Amino acid sequence: MSERIVLVQNPNSTRDKRVQAGVIDPLHSADIDYTSFVTQHPGTEDNISDMREFFNDGDIILSAAGDGTGMQVANAVLREGHKDTYIGYLGYGNFNDLANRQRDPLALLSPTAQTVDSHPLTIDVNGEYWRDAPAYMTLGFTALAASQFGETTSREHMRNMPEWAKLAASIGQLGATYFRERNNFLPPFSVSTSPMVQRAVTDYLAINSQHVGRIIRSRTDYAADNTFGVRTNDVSTIAKNIPFGIMSLAGQAPAEHVSQTSLDFEIPSVVPAQTEGEFEMLHDVSSIFVYKDPARVLRLLRAAK
Repeated sequence: MSERIVLVQNPNSTRDKRVQAGVIDPLHSADIDYTSFVTQHPGTEDNISDMREFFNDGDIILSAAGDGTGMQVANAVLREGHKDTYIGYLGYGNFNDLANRQRDPLALLSPTAQTVDSHPLTIDVNGEYWRDAPAYMTLGFTALAASQFGETTSREHMRNMPEWAKLAASIGQLGATYFRERNNFLPPFSVSTSPMVQRAVTDYLAINSQHVGRIIRSRTDYAADNTFGVRTNDVSTIAKNIPFGIMSLAGQAPAEHVSQTSLDFEIPSVVPAQTEGEFEMLHDVSSIFVYKDPARVLRLLRAAK
């Protein structure tokens, strides 16, 4: 492994105030040298561009932030084609699907730490590369909900809130967004597995993680192989989603296993999209293609079990 350890922080992450005590102090106590990288921009692509210039192949990158920052780290490494870089996700954001409960940097730097290969989703829009998603992509209502968590006022509110209240506040914010946005359906589209045009879909999910927003849980570790889970939802009424919600909370999130999928819209459309909480309103979308490229692999550090 490289001798250079890079600690990535996002000052806008909801738990950034805990990074000093949870990450920096333990590194200092263990006399471990590291180089800091702090995100500077609200825009995803701007941060990825900075990371591409900063990271070296062979770095050990500790992302001590949220899922959005972790996604940016992954995209920087993948776009530069780094083969010997290791990434460790430390959960200091809101939902922390990439890190799960891992927050101890020393556990990831220990000789007993495990290294695993993770196969991300690659997403093309209108035939052109958009981004890679290590954990998930959603279109529609859930993307709009993610955009609310990314707002500056929401992040500031969460950062200044007691730790015990963060989850309740997140659920409350999600509930408010639900009643405001639940009747916003995706533009009519068909998927590669069926020619039928779908007109009553509020959400399209591509799942590549065992956790999505704390609510969706899957026992299948999609990132370990060449398949991922896809599902359409209609969240316009709560009753329709009770079975899905119960199964998801129990770790049995129902999804179709595929290695690739494409959505073709009847007419060029505006589509709300997000990966790992990083939102973008995509314009003039005719097609979205999601797939796994065997050549794109992330090398992750995980604490020994």
